[in-house]
Amino acid sequence: MTDMRVLLLHGLGNHRPHEHWQWQLAERLRRDRVPVQHPQLPDPDAPTFEAWREVALAELEMLAGGGERVLLTHSLSCVLWARIAPELPARLRPHRVALIAPPSPARLAQVLPDFPFDTHVDLSELADTRVVARTSDPYRETSVTDASSLWSVPGHELPGKGHLNHEDGHGEWASALAWTLTGDDQAWRLATG
Repeated sequence: MTDMRVLLLHGLGNHRPHEHWQWQLAERLRRDRVPVQHPQLPDPDAPTFEAWREVALAELEMLAGGGERVLLTHSLSCVLWARIAPELPARLRPHRVALIAPPSPARLAQVLPDFPFDTHVDLSELADTRVVARTSDPYRETSVTDASSLWSVPGHELPGKGHLNHEDGHGEWASALAWTLTGDDQAWRLATG
C-alpha cells in the first residue's frame, strides 16, 4: 500500500472503455495497491460544464487528505481542470497534474461551444503541472508549446499523430504509469504505445 492517491478524469465521448490507457492505468494501480478513482463523468457525449464540475469537485474532496495526490486528465477534462483549479482551496489541490492531449480553444468551440475554455490561466502555482501531447492532434491546431503556454506550464511533446487514446494505440501506457508512480518527467520519453 502506498501513501499516494490518484484521480483520473476522462474526456468527451469517453465511456471508460477497457482499452483506454486510463482504464489500463487504473487497473494496474489497483493491482499495485495504489488507491485510484476513475469516475464516469455525466453525459460524456453531451457534457455540461456544471455537471462535470460537480463530479470533479466531489472526487477531489474524496482525494483530499494526507499523502501525495496525483491527477491525470485527458482531453476535455484538461479544460475542466483549468477552469476549476483556481477556485479550489489548497486542501483540494493535487500535488501533481498531467494534462494529457488538451484540445485547443478553437477546436473545442466547434464541438462544445457552451463548455467554457479559460485561456491564459496560470496553473503553474496551483500544482506541479505539465501538458503531454502528440506533435499532431485532431483536437488541437496549435503546437504543444502553444498549448502548454495557455496555462503557463511545461509541455512534453510526444512524436507522431493522435489524441493519446485507445483508438491510436494507447491502452497500457508505460509512460503514464511511470510518471504517476515517480513524478519523473523523463518517463514521458518512454515508448508511447
